[in-house]
Amino acid sequence: MAVYRVCSPDGRVCLELTLEGGVPHVRVEKDGVEAAARAPVGLRLEGMDLSCGLRYAGQARDKMDESYQIPAFKKQMCYNRANTLEVTFEKAGCCLVWEGRAYDDGAAFRLRVQGEGTARVTGEATALEVPGGAGMVYAMKHVFSYEDHYQPTPRQELWQNRLVFPMLVELGHGLWALYAEADVQGGYWGSTLQSRPENPGRLYVVPAPDQLEPVKVELPFATPWRAVMVGDLQAIVTSNLLENLNPPSIVQDTSFIRPGLAAWSWMTENDAPKDEARSRQYIDFAAQMGWTYYLADAGWPGNVDIPALVAYGKQRGVGIWLWEHSADMREQAVAEQKMATYQAWGVAGIKIDFFESETTERVGQYAMLARLAAKHRLMLNFHGCMKPAGEIRTWPHVMTREGVFGAEYLQHFSTFLPGGPDAAHNCTLPFTRGAVGPMDYTPVAYRSYQTGTTDAHQTGLTVIFTSYIQHIGEGIDPVLENPCRPFLSAVPASWDQTLVLEGYPASHVTMARGKGGQWFVAGICARKPRTARFALDFLPDGDWMAELYADDLGDLRAFDVSEGTLPPPDKALLHQMDSQPSRMRPSLHGHDMHAVRVERFAVKSGQWMEIPMVANGGFAMRLMPVGEKQNQ
Repeated sequence: MAVYRVCSPDGRVCLELTLEGGVPHVRVEKDGVEAAARAPVGLRLEGMDLSCGLRYAGQARDKMDESYQIPAFKKQMCYNRANTLEVTFEKAGCCLVWEGRAYDDGAAFRLRVQGEGTARVTGEATALEVPGGAGMVYAMKHVFSYEDHYQPTPRQELWQNRLVFPMLVELGHGLWALYAEADVQGGYWGSTLQSRPENPGRLYVVPAPDQLEPVKVELPFATPWRAVMVGDLQAIVTSNLLENLNPPSIVQDTSFIRPGLAAWSWMTENDAPKDEARSRQYIDFAAQMGWTYYLADAGWPGNVDIPALVAYGKQRGVGIWLWEHSADMREQAVAEQKMATYQAWGVAGIKIDFFESETTERVGQYAMLARLAAKHRLMLNFHGCMKPAGEIRTWPHVMTREGVFGAEYLQHFSTFLPGGPDAAHNCTLPFTRGAVGPMDYTPVAYRSYQTGTTDAHQTGLTVIFTSYIQHIGEGIDPVLENPCRPFLSAVPASWDQTLVLEGYPASHVTMARGKGGQWFVAGICARKPRTARFALDFLPDGDWMAELYADDLGDLRAFDVSEGTLPPPDKALLHQMDSQPSRMRPSLHGHDMHAVRVERFAVKSGQWMEIPMVANGGFAMRLMPVGEKQNQ
């Protein structure tokens, strides 16, 4: 058996390719711990099976060391540092190149077919194998919209459903692996994962179920990258490995790319986008909050004078986004005509909805729309769509996309997943879907919908969930009347630095993010009370002012069950539940989930913080250098 290895610059991550009996296999390890066990790799063409009978024909090694910036991202600078290995195989006159890269935070590989002319790809023989000793796997079953939970799944049960990227694997020893794909930009399908009962951990990369025909490709041709990010949860959440695997930006002048928060009327008032007067009230609301945008969602065509709305927003410093259906933008000429019109109107960006497919045709549509939007200096938000795969490096104007089970399901408009996202789901997303790209979850629901979480938890989601256009899901009055309002006026939508201070999927997460010399810290927990405990060692030296929005524990007191005592009833809460039953859901301990305590106090670098949270609770905290103007 021939073995070819490439290790990361720090020597801790190793990507191994073996050739035995003409069949190549791949495995990934970090510090001797398997992140992906030995599994086959190969490609099948019409008339040529490039998964077996291969003969070694040569290899080449190199290094990568570059840096780049993305205008709106989770950190200020991205580094692309890797050791690379290319191994060439031959079979019946056909040349197949396996290309691998080893980074300090993971590894990736892809296949290239050399030559000229065309070929038809019928499928892959590539798999990623969950190691036998792995713990829980956080996996989502395939749905075309990617709107479902990441369920904790034992390895032996993985064969039960077709699964999707990304997939989080607990390796033990403080390590985690996130399986993902990258550089899915057109000319190929989006891939899913499927295993068999006899070996449930071996997940074969298979086309999306609606890809019914082989895909015709121009040679030379390369598959998307198959990536294994590996490290602690901090390394996975902050990684830019997927972005490294994508081509550089197609946007030369990025001055039109402006991240920000957006008022969004559709979440609480589905008919509001049809009402120009109500849309203007939401623009006033955005201006009052200091937010950058208002989204005129589904319903505006034929009902709203968009140029007039743009002019109204411009007077108040609020840009306008418009909704479009992807079916109306599949023809390039039609899409370009629409974008030229929207550019002439002065629109900031377009939310394009209902893709719900990963066929070659649909993947190609994403690329076409991204190119046209760059030409017409429009930002994009893809909805009802496939997961991201690091394309934001190439398309930095694609500010966010859905592909997530988000707050819209609080509306109970679907019997598919009734009840909406819960706290455990919120605590899982940062380490799964949120780790591979921005997600338009549309956080913050205070009183319009029952969430089962506290208002402080909902506020903290604006820090924990990354979306470079962050649509706030709550209506006007509930935000303006909420004590967390100043935080929502101050929180940015993109970041200079991101830190995971503590966390575990489905249980809890505490994150800190820096922007422009300030820091924003948020924590959430699920199903039981918890105290967040972390050090402010990320703060520069000096005096800082903390502005904390946290669960108000009120009169909650410990009591001794052995003595038969019970805590006193919360009469105010009971009255509120009687008077507003549709707006209230008792917490796991009968506490008012809307109660928020607001505190301001001095802190210093290195100081330890302990912030108690109720079940499904949370907190949000703004940290400002002393002397800076503070929101009151």
